[in-house]
Amino acid sequence: MNNIRYRRSLLASTMIGGAALVMAASPSFAQSADDQATEVGEIVVTGSRIARQDYRSSSPIVTVDTQDFQATGSVTIDTLINDLPQFTPSISSTSNNPSNGGQANIDLRSLGSARTLVLMNGRRIVPSNSDGSVDVNLIPTALIKNIEVISGGASAAYGSDALAGVANFILDENFSGVQFDAQYGETDRSDGKTESYSLTVGGNFDDDRGNMVLSLGRSTREQIFNGAREFSSVSGGSGTSPLGSTVFDGANLPNLALVRAYFNDPTLNNTAAFGFNNSGTLFSYSRTLGFESPGGIAYDGFNNPPANYAFNTGPLNYLQLPLDRWNVYTGGRYKINDSAEVYANALFTNYTADTELAASPAAGPTGFRVPVTNPFIPDDLAVFLASRPTPGSTFRLDKRFTDLGGRHEQSEYNVYQLTTGIRGNVPQSSWTYDVYATFGRVSNTSIQSGNVSRSSVQALLNAPDGGVSLCAGGFNPFGANALSAECINYIGRAAKNITESEQRVVEGTLQGKAFDLPAGEVRVAVGAQYRQNDFSFDPDTSLAQINPIVTLPDGSTTGGNEIAGFNPSQPLSGGTSSKELFAEALIPVLADLPFIQQLDLTLGYRYADYETIGGTNAYRVDVDWTIVDGLRARGGYNRAVRAPSVGELFAPQNVGFPAIGDPSSDGLEGDPCDINSSYRQGPDAAAVRALCLAQGISAAAIDNYEFGNDQVPGVSGGNPNLTEETSDSWSAGLVYQSQFQSPWLSGLSASIDYWNIEIIDAIGAITVDQQLQGCFNATGENPDFDAGNSYCQLFQRDPLSGNVFNTIENNANLGALRT
Repeated sequence: MNNIRYRRSLLASTMIGGAALVMAASPSFAQSADDQATEVGEIVVTGSRIARQDYRSSSPIVTVDTQDFQATGSVTIDTLINDLPQFTPSISSTSNNPSNGGQANIDLRSLGSARTLVLMNGRRIVPSNSDGSVDVNLIPTALIKNIEVISGGASAAYGSDALAGVANFILDENFSGVQFDAQYGETDRSDGKTESYSLTVGGNFDDDRGNMVLSLGRSTREQIFNGAREFSSVSGGSGTSPLGSTVFDGANLPNLALVRAYFNDPTLNNTAAFGFNNSGTLFSYSRTLGFESPGGIAYDGFNNPPANYAFNTGPLNYLQLPLDRWNVYTGGRYKINDSAEVYANALFTNYTADTELAASPAAGPTGFRVPVTNPFIPDDLAVFLASRPTPGSTFRLDKRFTDLGGRHEQSEYNVYQLTTGIRGNVPQSSWTYDVYATFGRVSNTSIQSGNVSRSSVQALLNAPDGGVSLCAGGFNPFGANALSAECINYIGRAAKNITESEQRVVEGTLQGKAFDLPAGEVRVAVGAQYRQNDFSFDPDTSLAQINPIVTLPDGSTTGGNEIAGFNPSQPLSGGTSSKELFAEALIPVLADLPFIQQLDLTLGYRYADYETIGGTNAYRVDVDWTIVDGLRARGGYNRAVRAPSVGELFAPQNVGFPAIGDPSSDGLEGDPCDINSSYRQGPDAAAVRALCLAQGISAAAIDNYEFGNDQVPGVSGGNPNLTEETSDSWSAGLVYQSQFQSPWLSGLSASIDYWNIEIIDAIGAITVDQQLQGCFNATGENPDFDAGNSYCQLFQRDPLSGNVFNTIENNANLGALRT
């Protein structure tokens, strides 16, 4: 008979705080196979290919069901997943920078989303990214029956990517009835509204030989800005401000005595950044001297003298990303006879998500050069420029372009996945088979606004009239001077990027009883799989444009990447494929002995032949020991592999701005050559100084050198010579199921598990902070402070300012990861 289910519950919001209401619009008549009193059939547990009579896993497994998801009050799955202790929050609803275009990726055991295999009904979901990670936004939440999560390598069962473990989203394939769900939520500050509606209809037909289900869903989520919360309103300090600033060339510094007299500070250095007040005066970023605030939290958030000045970019960033999503899922099965049941399902998801960053900055090598003939140069700055050894040289300009508004990106995703197959019993035997094929495609179109044309800005700066002849009013960068609409159009750029990802999988599995042993029957599963993944990224021509480098008479340069704002990008296209064979055996070793009710051994093996890296081997050995009624022990060893993804192999060199932090007297962050860093004050200070000189900091600047930013420009990209990652996972645990008849205790169950995962040849990049620490011997990699050390070769210094730039963060097979 049908169940009538009413849902009314008040839900606590998860991260930002608030309440949500879950309700049924009317009595919902729904029936699932799990709601009926039927005899237990064979079950395939996540992590295994063998069907068995019970629901036991020899790997650490956690299961959550649909009620758990509804209780979060969230419209996206990642909120529930990130509440589980096995997961580390990854790209999610609050990930604005870094972001992934509104996606929701999950990260098991802090090993990265690319090492967490996401399945739907035991089958792969089409990846949304070049690293192979899956966007869980596209899973139909209304049909989720439960989510099974196992920790540790599972490549023997599922192939590549399952190094950290597996998250298997199991949908209800036996839904019968009509169910309408509605959900509304908002924070306790009456913002961040979320809404979710779904309608699911389904039922059996032809004397229950077949079933069809259709689920339609719509969900929305409103944005919240960082500025709406005290804890996030002051964040993202930056050395690039709308007022504009300069860092003088290390070999062409203004007179030190003049600088110190101007700011009435006898110890101030002339190597740090100097900003431009709206009044025409200058201020020093170092110690925030002479700063005249235009007012507002953006200017005053980090205005804390004598600390160094930073512009507050946080308020206009999103704290919660807006989302508008439609889901359609339909599935069906029909049992022709005992030997053949055909099945198919189709998934379609359309959603848009926005990200919002602070206005476009241009600084350092992505900044500009200003000739001393520029008519807008204020008098105080002109005095500083004239005191330089070469007064006629150009000077650097760093600027944030708030007149263009924030950097806004809207990403629209269209996702579909089609699966069809046939399964059943092998005639005249107890064996079963399952053969299926699936095709999935993700198409993403991203529209960006707020980008700045560097060549157009440089043309305005170079113009003898300050750009008045090029656009109304020209461009006065010395202070927060408003740009005319004509100048905004002249320098502003919009961009359109297109990303496409496809996956094809064909797999066949055969499993059943092999023979009997005294302790029970030996069950075996064998199978084969072919998988192909293709990925392409087509950036806007402006983002991919690289202008000729022009060397000026004073040795400075202009040109290079055309766009300041969203990071410049180059096209990417590639694919990988594999042919795989796998086998698994469940062997009963002992049974019906004192303290050994049942002792089972599971063995698994998979061979995969990749077109990119060749053959790989994965295998597992697991033990399941039922000691007495209600108490069992489990554990095992897994060897897993992960083949490098399309992006890791073939990504072009793209520009980024990794953070290095701020220097301090007792930390390792920031530029080691900064006079305020611990490197310059420790026992190796002389050796550090000599290495800084060898890298290009001028003799005139070395003893006063300061770096006034916490980010440096660099490039990152793929490596076609990568090999596979390999992991070894160990696990051991105890599981207890209550044997008491008391209604208070009969449902009690508990488990405790130990696991250890070690990944060797881990794919990654040596980050810029690791480069600097390695080069300057923070961790013992360069005891001779040799400029030719391998870490020192991964970055360069600007020959004019001495600042770090051109860092190289390409992928490589590095050392080991352990959890």
